[in-house]
Amino acid sequence: MKVCLDPGHGGYDPGAEGNGLREKDITLDVCLKLKPLLEFNGVSTFLTRDGDYAPSHLEGDLNGELRARVDIAERNNVDLFVSVHVNDGGGTGEEILVTALGGRAETAANMVLPYLVQVGQWVNRGVKTQNVLVLKETSMPAILTENGFIDNATDAAQLKDPKFRQILAAAHAQGICNFFGIQYKDGGNNVLEVAVLLFTKEDFWSGSDVAVVNGNCGIFVRAADQSVPKEAMNAKTLIVIGGSTTNHPNEILLSGKSKYDTAAAVGKYLSGATQ
Repeated sequence: MKVCLDPGHGGYDPGAEGNGLREKDITLDVCLKLKPLLEFNGVSTFLTRDGDYAPSHLEGDLNGELRARVDIAERNNVDLFVSVHVNDGGGTGEEILVTALGGRAETAANMVLPYLVQVGQWVNRGVKTQNVLVLKETSMPAILTENGFIDNATDAAQLKDPKFRQILAAAHAQGICNFFGIQYKDGGNNVLEVAVLLFTKEDFWSGSDVAVVNGNCGIFVRAADQSVPKEAMNAKTLIVIGGSTTNHPNEILLSGKSKYDTAAAVGKYLSGATQ
């Protein structure tokens, strides 16, 4: 199996901007993290860019740049084209674009989307059709993921965190492997020393502070069904913010009957951690 990853924008084109972030930087970082995860699972992976430049190297030629991305996918005869982007325009959540419904691209989108929604606990905006050049001119199934909204403060706070972008890359990898019928392997047997688990993404600000005092450890979010990501449960210590116990053998539960009780528990923990 072969995949072409397309980090949206680049070079002269920053893409969407907001909350101190540029789309081109986020998409590149996610794809650079995603490539080794796919290759670990036996998927040959090609990038349309691996740095801050336009693939066509023709500044200002948008159509030429987009066609250069398509050419890379076609030249390598890949089985799936995945363009990674960040949305803007005042919304929130995750969606995937395809050129038309009813084909292999829609199948791929529907198999990838649940992983992306779960990892950010984002609103599921569904699979949508749009006449995008990189989607309509590729001969293989092609999807475009829109990962959160850069102009939404909560989404942007997640996207700003390198640990979250690693988790987002892993979610893409799981979805792509799902499409190919590959049993996903997590890339190794590394066990996190500490992980932070949030009840909802609204707890991100508290979780970020707790992660900082624990060496910028990984932050995870419970799924809608309250299940806990495997990486979090495998951590040596799991700090749970909000919600009920996970029954992790070395759990620190910072929770209460209300969000105010939870905030107080987090504040008390931080006071002790910084003394």
